[in-house]
Amino acid sequence: MAGVVKSFLKGVAYFRPQGFLDANSVSQIITPLDMRNIELKNIKFVSIDMKKIIATNIAALKFLNDIFEMLYKKNVECSIFNLNKNIYELSVRLESRFFNIYENEEIEKVFTSEEKINKPIYLCGIKNEENRNMIIYNLVKKGYTPIVVNSEDEIKEEGIVIKKSIISKFAKRVSAIVKNNIVYFYLDGFLDNQLVDAFDIEYFRRSLLVGFRVFVFDMNNVKGLNVHGVRFLSKLGVEAAEYGALLAIVGLNSSNVQKKLLEDLEVVGFVFFATEGDLLNSKELKEAQEHMSSVFKKGKKITKDFVQILPYFVNSTITTIELLTGIKATKEQPAIREVNIDLDNTKYIASSIGFYGDVDGLLVLIFADSLTKKVSEILLGEVVKDEELNDIVSEFANIIVGNVKSEFQKVEIEIDLTLPKVFQDLQELNSLVEKRNGIEVKFYFEGEEFYFYLIRS
Repeated sequence: MAGVVKSFLKGVAYFRPQGFLDANSVSQIITPLDMRNIELKNIKFVSIDMKKIIATNIAALKFLNDIFEMLYKKNVECSIFNLNKNIYELSVRLESRFFNIYENEEIEKVFTSEEKINKPIYLCGIKNEENRNMIIYNLVKKGYTPIVVNSEDEIKEEGIVIKKSIISKFAKRVSAIVKNNIVYFYLDGFLDNQLVDAFDIEYFRRSLLVGFRVFVFDMNNVKGLNVHGVRFLSKLGVEAAEYGALLAIVGLNSSNVQKKLLEDLEVVGFVFFATEGDLLNSKELKEAQEHMSSVFKKGKKITKDFVQILPYFVNSTITTIELLTGIKATKEQPAIREVNIDLDNTKYIASSIGFYGDVDGLLVLIFADSLTKKVSEILLGEVVKDEELNDIVSEFANIIVGNVKSEFQKVEIEIDLTLPKVFQDLQELNSLVEKRNGIEVKFYFEGEEFYFYLIRS
């Protein structure tokens, strides 16, 4: 590497390396002396301009990410910008990034500069909802009101256009998505004994605990599976049967699999469909959705250590809602009591999220639908229809727990999270949490009630 130009400007440290970046040269970008100066000068942001980096490798980025992790734990937010295609593709491959990615310096300054930029900001064609909502959340926090568009044709005024920037949640990414309260897992290659390491079974178990009852294993890109892969999937089938959950395999080419192995999967409850459309129109899915009752599992006792994590959840929840609605919250004192769901009130939507790792439990959020509609104005630029509220609640909950996880990592508490399960039928939620004690906090936003429960699982 030829050299690094360094500058410290109003709380931001800029590093501009040039040449080829490998694991040996990374240490020249941010040296121990630079780390000391960042601390002494009270730097809040570290940004690396990659414009003059010709190429890099994954080892160099991992080394750089380790440095960013150390800075993150000192409350310094890190980013790289002006990436070429090679660096961008390698960066997005990192499972747990401790840095954000910005397309150019103008966008970088939107997120790091103390001075507000007087231009409209457009989020253009960002398909990843999680990333789009994290970008919106951070822009709102900086005082901006972004405009979401599907293509540049919808942009009527010159402004800053964000297309490929990424706000990292500093989380291990789970290869699953949720659509219509169905969890989809995407598998590829040959499924053998390595599936045990590739698939997060604890995530699957927590998804059952929070109330998901339909799981789709998309195998369109699976080349085949052997007895070891089937043995592992069978274990999932046995655990799902205890909850009455439906497990569906979609798109598997059966000609590549022994007939006996397919029969073994059918025995433990897997149902096969050629396409996703076949599944969505099937009687099996209809029956599963008509019998979505949750299975009661007795939770663990609430301990002093469990109570001590409450502020992380409460503060992130209040901050997120206040930023996205512009409404100041008031709250009652937390209390440990049996969870009591008001089944007569039809104006509420609820979400549950499981967390596990250094601490484990269940987070339940119960929203007034009017509050959810206010949030939708920020996330989508318009008030959504009643039938679309589920998606907003899910994304809203995702933002909250993403912020919780970030706060935990600053104090070196590691947790993983399930995707949110949304309940419009509060009876279904009640069957999940009835007779269980939880820490209850009741919030008010302009008179609208918001219930928060933290339950051990």
